[in-house]
Amino acid sequence: MYLIPRIIGVGIYALLLIIVYYLIPRTKRLSIPLNIYTIALALMGFFYVPMGGSDLTRIYPVVHLYAEYVLNEQESWTAIMASGTPVAALYYHVVGNLGDDRWLPFINAFLTFGLCFTLLKSIYERKIISKKDIALVLLFFMSRGLLMVTIANIRTMLSMAIIALCIYKELVEHKSFIKYFPLLIIAALIHTAGMAAVMIFIVYYVLKGRKGRNRLFASVGVIVLAIVAYAYGRVYIQVAIEKGADYLSYSQASIGYFYIWEFVLSLIVLFTTLYILSVYYLKINRVSGLDVYKKEKEDYRAFMGFMLFFTLIVLVAILIEFNIGLRLSWLIAILDMPLLLMIFVSQRCPDTFKYKLRRLIKIVSFGLLFIACTRGDLCSLKFV
Repeated sequence: MYLIPRIIGVGIYALLLIIVYYLIPRTKRLSIPLNIYTIALALMGFFYVPMGGSDLTRIYPVVHLYAEYVLNEQESWTAIMASGTPVAALYYHVVGNLGDDRWLPFINAFLTFGLCFTLLKSIYERKIISKKDIALVLLFFMSRGLLMVTIANIRTMLSMAIIALCIYKELVEHKSFIKYFPLLIIAALIHTAGMAAVMIFIVYYVLKGRKGRNRLFASVGVIVLAIVAYAYGRVYIQVAIEKGADYLSYSQASIGYFYIWEFVLSLIVLFTTLYILSVYYLKINRVSGLDVYKKEKEDYRAFMGFMLFFTLIVLVAILIEFNIGLRLSWLIAILDMPLLLMIFVSQRCPDTFKYKLRRLIKIVSFGLLFIACTRGDLCSLKFV
């Protein structure tokens, strides 16, 4: 159905990605091609025409409903707060009043990929990184084909992009948890999958996120914030738990959503991530001696630990309940960008392994892109 329009749609997506991949190393400023690419992806969202029965066709009536709410009326606020994801409800209200449904996928793609690419811009500014490596990790991330869930599913990818930015800032740049805690709350109140990801991150942060004399103070602060958040938001946490239980019951009854090719794409990303982490812990992390090695080991510790912790959880989750694991795997796909770049610039990592890893990522990327364009969710992309 719609074979020619879909071929044109994925063809434009793949061609644009290849152009950006070759353009990044040849431009003076990294932000220019990334910003242009973000706008191009947003425009693809604006002109995307969903097929009947797609997520977006079910979301539009909800957007119209929230658009009718009047924010200075108590009844409207009561309905928004009772929705289970009040930030998403407010988001729909604002976008729904712009007068054109197509602004929703446009704005969502612009925000989501803008946040994802911020990770690349930030790490490029902090470390001496080749633009070829930036282009390679971008190719790997975009080959996963997450444009469709961004412009059609809407909430989940936006939530994961916000969480990814917070995790990067707190575990890689070692920024204050308290500074980014409000953003984590916003992400958790956009989608229940975001709530699950935030809860997992908070557990990890309390247990392993800090080390030394700052760990006690950081842990106490996080626990206090978590208690306050639970006291005022336990209803939303309960909604997320109930939603997860529903997914699990549907899966056990064999009536839940399952798509083999998205399952395969997610497994490829998960096993690639585990391979990188296994090499890091079994070889790279054992290199010691120089003070610069010790400093790098400490700088990498929290983020690498979280990636291993979270990836193993997601792998188990996707094998037990596809819906939950699938959505959480999108966060790993985003965080794989800084993960790969940290390996590429590591002074403890042998150049021979970096060469082999670059070659592997390139091969895996084109494999992912082929599957995503021919059998994944991305193959539903069309503009007429």
